[in-house]
Amino acid sequence: MDKRSYRVISFILQLATNKKAFFFWLFVRFISAILPLVTIYQFSQVINLLEKHSSFIPILWALIWIFVVRIIDNFLRLRSITKLEYEISSISFDIHNFFLSDLKTESKSERHEIVQSIRNFADASSVTLNLIKQPGIDSIVSLCLIPPILFFLDFRVFILNFAYIFIYFAIDIYTTQHYAHLKDILNTHTETYYAKLQDSNDFDLEQKSWSRHFRRVANWGHNEWSLLQNTAVVFYSLILLYLIYLVTVGNKQVSDLVLIMGYVVQTQVLLNSISSIKDSLTDMLVGLERLAKNSTVSAVDLDDLI
Repeated sequence: MDKRSYRVISFILQLATNKKAFFFWLFVRFISAILPLVTIYQFSQVINLLEKHSSFIPILWALIWIFVVRIIDNFLRLRSITKLEYEISSISFDIHNFFLSDLKTESKSERHEIVQSIRNFADASSVTLNLIKQPGIDSIVSLCLIPPILFFLDFRVFILNFAYIFIYFAIDIYTTQHYAHLKDILNTHTETYYAKLQDSNDFDLEQKSWSRHFRRVANWGHNEWSLLQNTAVVFYSLILLYLIYLVTVGNKQVSDLVLIMGYVVQTQVLLNSISSIKDSLTDMLVGLERLAKNSTVSAVDLDDLI
């Protein structure tokens, strides 16, 4: 997260009227995000016991512990997600109340456009916070823990995984910048469309214009995700091929392959999640920039945030 995104997230959380509950359930969500990484290790241990032809009792106990961890994971994850969804919905209303508290406009048309701008920002903020809630927290935890784990399991896999993360982020930064440009144009036409929709039945031109620009955003999203996913496939295949070679020459066990590939697959999941969050953050920043350009909204000096 860059400095500007951090400022905006901080600003949104400052508007929250029930911070204690939000941060408590956010902490519980962090705890629940660690447990799936534990399960990957537990599963590889079961494979290891099978390779050693262990008796049924140790395998049964290993399975029981997997069951216990998964039950705890499900309870904490679902409970915290449900509570956070409620808190995030409340934050959306806090945003509305903050910006609309002293809003004064000279015409209905002007108010419609400004209200739509506030809705765009509040909706984008809600989507961003919900993505941070899940799968964003899982991604942050995994990004902090998986590289060190791979470093100790196999240094070459660690290097390949690091290169994958670096290339993935480089592509994502470039594609997100162009996405921000297209999204800003789309938001302009969204405000114009809904302002016309509330005042007149003659909105065909605005509707066609919005659809054309939405198609550009959708097409760019397809290109962005295709490039990112194909990058993931290349590195996934390289790492898998390397590990299969080590297994065939006797330098690794099948349980090692299962363990390492489990964390590699988790890396792809977390990077996909981070990309989704970055796109959502971009929506939020674009919405805030449009509010900053409007002199009617005087609740806060938005220039300090962007």
